[in-house]
Amino acid sequence: MKKKLFPLIVLFLLVFTSMKTNAQYTYDSVSFETPTSTILIDTSSNNMWQIGTPSKLFFDSAHSGTKAILTDSINNYIPNDTSVFIYVIRHPYTVTCYTSMEFWHKYDTDTLTDKGIIDASYDGGNSWVTVSDTNNVSPWGSRFWWDYDFHETTGNYTAHDLITSGKSDGWILSLFNWQWYFPVRLDTIIVPPDSLMIRFTFISDSIDTHKEGWMIDDILTYSMERQLCSGIEGKKIGKKISISPNPFSSQTTLKADFLLNNSTITIYNSFGQVVNQTEGNTGRTFILYRHNLPSGLYYLLVTEKNKLIVKEKIIITE
Repeated sequence: MKKKLFPLIVLFLLVFTSMKTNAQYTYDSVSFETPTSTILIDTSSNNMWQIGTPSKLFFDSAHSGTKAILTDSINNYIPNDTSVFIYVIRHPYTVTCYTSMEFWHKYDTDTLTDKGIIDASYDGGNSWVTVSDTNNVSPWGSRFWWDYDFHETTGNYTAHDLITSGKSDGWILSLFNWQWYFPVRLDTIIVPPDSLMIRFTFISDSIDTHKEGWMIDDILTYSMERQLCSGIEGKKIGKKISISPNPFSSQTTLKADFLLNNSTITIYNSFGQVVNQTEGNTGRTFILYRHNLPSGLYYLLVTEKNKLIVKEKIIITE
């Protein structure tokens, strides 16, 4: 029997969270190593989501540290099940015009109907909207769109809605975005009552295919202050900058499809810290140097007159 997706009594599991604020951006990360109340796991019986050390054939280790959240840390997922956990994005994320969430994940499922789904709620779980690559407006006036997936094993990028059917080619970094201001209901069961809920649901059918399920690690959410986004209300960021090569080891070339005029190019690391910034950039083509930055994932933001123009990711390798 399938259970209710979100009971009023939830277990506040202690995981790890670190909130960091850097000028106009705020970051929140969960690596599942040490405690927080950010993660809510459905307390109904047979819920498969667990936080622990992966001990399976394909799910053999966490992406970082020793722990991840996954559909059972030892056994394959069971048939006829719907299991849920919720990530709560607390203030100030619900008073911003632009927020992104990324997470690393592996999946090993039947290619028929077994799958993972992500959806969101601004009213304490009374109603939900599926996160997908769409321009349709949600019931709360915001828009979601899928950004891309980065495949760690191959170094390739793909752009499509979330896929959790079949078997992934190792760890995948997935990213989605949403905007505009979120009118969160005050009678939510979440405290404080200004929170956005992101629900991760894993569903299995009646056929046991002896698969491992879904594993997620290193969730990162970052938002920007509303005044920085005044130029993108009601639409996606339309301007683009190509970055080639990406990943890169020493330098890469930025080519814009528009004329930058006295813009600022800022590089952030995964902790929301500014690691490189150049101002007064004018033109269409620029060289970005590694300098002494360590290998890893970074965020490149281009702004003009305190308005976001472009947001991209860059990866530095050895």
